[in-house]
Amino acid sequence: MNSHSPLPRHDDGDCPEWPNPRRDSVKKFARYFYHRFIRLHGSPEEVAWGAAIGFFVAMTPTMGIQTYLAVPIAAVFRISKVAAALTVWLTNPVTAPIIYGFNYMAGAKLLGYPLNAPFFSNPSWQSLWCSGKNVFLALMVGGTLTGMVVGTAGYFLTLAMVRTGREKARQLKLLRKQKK
Repeated sequence: MNSHSPLPRHDDGDCPEWPNPRRDSVKKFARYFYHRFIRLHGSPEEVAWGAAIGFFVAMTPTMGIQTYLAVPIAAVFRISKVAAALTVWLTNPVTAPIIYGFNYMAGAKLLGYPLNAPFFSNPSWQSLWCSGKNVFLALMVGGTLTGMVVGTAGYFLTLAMVRTGREKARQLKLLRKQKK
C-alpha cells in the first residue's frame, strides 16, 4: 500500500479510514442558509408567498423543470423569485422517492386506482405505456393536494421565520448602536 495516502489507516493497516463529516459544518451551513433566507429582498409576505409557490411546485411531478416553473409564476405575481427557486429543492433526488410515492398513493386513492401500477406485476413496454397516463394523473392529483397543504404550511412557517429573524436582527442592530 502507498504510505503517502492522505487518509489515516485502521489498526490492521489494510483499509484507509474515511473521515467523518463534521456536525459543525452542517450546523454552519444551516445557520448560513437561514440568515441568507431571512435577508432576501422583499417584504416578509413576498418572501413567504415565493416560498409557498416553490413548495407547491415541489410537490408536482415536474422534477427537473421545477425551477423553470416556479420562477416565472413568482415573477407574474411579483413575489420573491429567489424564495420560489430555493424551496422547489424540497424535492430533490434524495427526497423524491418518498414525496412522489406518497403523492402517488394519495392520488391513486382519490381516483380509485390500484396502489400498485400494473407495470410492477407485469413489467413490459406495453404495460408501462398503458399505466403511464394513470400513474402521471395520480401523481398530479396527489401532488396538487399535498402541494396545497405544504404550500399553505410553508407560507405561514416562512412568514413567521422571516418576521422573527428580521426582528431579531433589528433588535441586535439597535443594541449595538446603544453600546457605541
